This record gives sequence, structure tokens and C-alpha cells, in this order.
Amino acid sequence: MHKLISAYHFPSAMTDPLELCQMAVESYQSDPQRAYSLFTEAAAAGHPNGFFGMAEMKVAGFGTERDLDGAIELYRTAAEAGHPPSMYRLGVLYSGTGGVGEDPAQCKHWFEMAAEAGMEQAYPEIGGIYLYGYGTPQDPEKAYHWYRKAAEAGDPLSMFKVGYMCSEGVGTERDESEAIRMFRMSAVAGVPEAQFKMATLARDGKVPGGLKVAASWYSSASDQGFMPATFNLATILYEGDGVDKDLGKAFELYSRVAETGDGDALFMVGRMYFEGIGVEKDQVKGFEFFGRAATAGNALAMELLDNIRRRQNTQFVRIDGT
Repeated sequence: MHKLISAYHFPSAMTDPLELCQMAVESYQSDPQRAYSLFTEAAAAGHPNGFFGMAEMKVAGFGTERDLDGAIELYRTAAEAGHPPSMYRLGVLYSGTGGVGEDPAQCKHWFEMAAEAGMEQAYPEIGGIYLYGYGTPQDPEKAYHWYRKAAEAGDPLSMFKVGYMCSEGVGTERDESEAIRMFRMSAVAGVPEAQFKMATLARDGKVPGGLKVAASWYSSASDQGFMPATFNLATILYEGDGVDKDLGKAFELYSRVAETGDGDALFMVGRMYFEGIGVEKDQVKGFEFFGRAATAGNALAMELLDNIRRRQNTQFVRIDGT
């Protein structure tokens, strides 16, 4: 500890270090140099929050010079004293973010330490490490354990992961009813992947509501930019099976997905232009989109253009997507 604090002069060791840290937090924005000095004084008294505060400011270069190596040393001192937020920060830094070299073993070690110390933010991190085998062999059962704890702590994305694991029997017994419960909780909390899953379950008749409920969930996910939901919502509105058909809206949605280069959406935009469905008929634009769809790998577009090329010796319109 003396190695870390010997370079600092401390005006007093009489003030409660917790009070020093609180004073540092209160002056953090208005007087960062004073905040750093107060954190330093708390660290001199051996308080982990003091080391943590100093490290945070060194990482940001706020109130002191930016010093990642020094910050890691301070985080480690606090972590070894049992400070969960410092354990979590070390896990984040060793994941390769923030300019520190990636070290999967250290990342796993500190995230697991933070999780075992009750740091809820670390639960999904260590869950993912075990699920995907980052810095450790894959262990689906441990992954499920930590994702379940994160879900119970209210993390919406972990609810989706638990739903997936229950649905597929990964790391736990297969339980479709529990999977649906978790998917629904995650969807209500706003996770677009879970909203897409609920829509698909409704579409397939595995939960009540049919296509109307499916369209509602697809719409929620689409509003967040989840393109598979946008495409499926467009298809529901295009076909009008169980919901009010809206060809203009379907064209708008397909066009939005087509902008990402999706071959199926490009084909549908081409078809709607070519036949004048939901948009003013324009066969030249239709062929343009068919060409782009074929280039993107859409089988129907490739077959269509191949048939046209075989039946005519010259192209009276450009069909190569340019």
C-alpha cells in the first residue's frame, strides 16, 4: 500500500474516509482536482472506495493525468480488499476495452469474483463467459446459474437468455412454459429479440393472439430497428391474413429492410414496383430491385432474371442492379 500512496501528501488522517469519499463525489464535477485529493486521502486511510475513486479518475483523465496502468494497480488494491465494483472494473478492462490489453483469464477471474461478491452487473457477464467459453471451457450449467440470477435481479436481456436456455434445454432441463414466461418478461421490458420471439410464438399459435398479437410484437421490435421484425411485419401487412391489409405500409417496411441489402426485401420491393402493389407501378425500378436481389443471393430473383435472359437476345432494360 505504501508504494501506491507514498507520492501523495495527506493533510489529515483524522477525517472519516467514508466522509472523504462522499465529499469527493460531491465536488467531482465542480472541482475534480479537489475530488482526486479527497479520494487520495481516503486511500491513505486504507479505504477501498478511495482507491476506486482514484482509479476512476485516472481512467478518465479527469482531475489528474490519464494513467491506465496506475488505475489497474489501484483497482486491484481495492479488489483484493473485497471491493466488488473494483472487481467488476477489472473484468471490464481485461475484456480488451478501454485501451488495456485483452486477457480472457483475468477477465473471467474478476467478473466471477464480482459476481460471487453479489455485484449484480457481473452476473450476466460471467454467464456469457461460461456460455461462450471465453477464457475458460464452456459450461452451460454455470452459464444458466448466473443468467438466472441476473434475470431474478431484473436484467431484461438475461431474461431472454434464460428463456432461450429453457426453450432449448441448454444448461438446464427443457421447460417451454418457463421459456415463454421469461421471453414475455423480457419482451415487456423492451428487449427487441424477446419481442420478436413473442411475435413468432403468437404467429405459430404457441401463445394466444394469433397474427394480431404477432403484428403488435413485431411492430414494437421494428420500432427499435430490429430488421427481422420489420420484414415479418411487412409480410403480415402485405398478405393481410388475420389483420387489415396495408400495402402502402408493407412497401415502406420492405423498403426499410432493403436499404440494409437484404435479398428477400429487395425482391419484395422489386415485385411491388413491377406489379404496382402499394406503390406506383414502375417496371424499370422493379427490374433494378430484382437485379439487386439476385446479387444479394435471392433465389427467386436469380431464377426470374435467368429466365428473362434466356428468352431475349438483348436487354431493353438494365437488370443488373446498376
